[in-house]
Order: sequence, then C-alpha cells, then structure tokens
Amino acid sequence: MTLYSVEHIEQQKKLHEELPAYGQASMVFAPMVSELVNANNITDLLDYGSGQGEVGNRLELNHEVSIRNYDPAVPAFSEAPEPAEMLICLDVLDVVEDDCVEQVLDDLARLTQKMAFFSINTSAPQADNEATDGRNFKAVEWWLPKIMERFELHYFSRIDYGFVVVLRSAKKQ
Repeated sequence: MTLYSVEHIEQQKKLHEELPAYGQASMVFAPMVSELVNANNITDLLDYGSGQGEVGNRLELNHEVSIRNYDPAVPAFSEAPEPAEMLICLDVLDVVEDDCVEQVLDDLARLTQKMAFFSINTSAPQADNEATDGRNFKAVEWWLPKIMERFELHYFSRIDYGFVVVLRSAKKQ
C-alpha cells in the first residue's frame, strides 16, 4: 500500500522545517476533539498527520487518554501507527497526493476502531505561499462518497474553508 511518494514527504519535511506555523491551523479543532473524546470516554487517540503533535497538547480532557502522533514527514512521529479507539485527521487529506488518496483512506479505516474526526480543506489557496505546499483541493462532493465507502457518517458540517465529519468505524465491533 503506497501512502505517499518519497518526493512528497521530502516536500512536507521541508515545509515543517521552514514554516514553524505549518499545520498549526488545525489547533482550532482541539475543543471539538476534546468534546468528542470526553463524551465518548475515549482512552486511546491517534493524531494521523499530526505535524509536531500540538493538537494533543491542547486537548482539555476529563480522563486519562493515551495520545499518539503519526506523521511521516516528522521523524519523531514517522513510525507506522497501530489502530486506536479514535483517530483524528485534521487538515491532512487535502495534502495527500491524488494517486494515494484511496490508500490513505483505507489506512485511516484500518486504524479506526470506534470513531474518527476529519477536517478537510476544500478551498483554493489564499496566499501565494500556500499554492506550493502540495494541497489537493477537491469539492465536498468528491470527498464524501470516498469517506462513506469506509466509514459510517455520524456528523457533517461545512466550515469556512471546507468541512468536518465525525465518523464511526464501519467494522463490526
């Protein structure tokens, strides 16, 4: 299963090194993730495409939670992850290469034991520097069928620059 090309990961590594704020927009989702983790008594969370792992540091949790980070472009978090009760994938799927999207979605489904929360950017770059970061801007209507082939849709909402979904694993428990 090919999740990314070497060239793509090298580009992402470079962005993480050169732009300290790269990937920080996903911090806005920490309160939503906290609410989902607390309400569903999640004890094991995987941040897929975690960047530097800052979202996990911003969660306000009311119980003990094991938080793991996975990001192939960040050496400290590049080891292939194991499944988790809950998986979050924040502003990551729009960066996946076109020919790897299906495999990455399959991997997300494989790693999700109970539920997942995704945010996906569907809007064109607003600044010149954004156009070079490898983003894959596709419409909601392109993403949803692919996601729903692998998950049960629990919640959907459009946001300013894309959409968020809360998903249940389609695997039988």
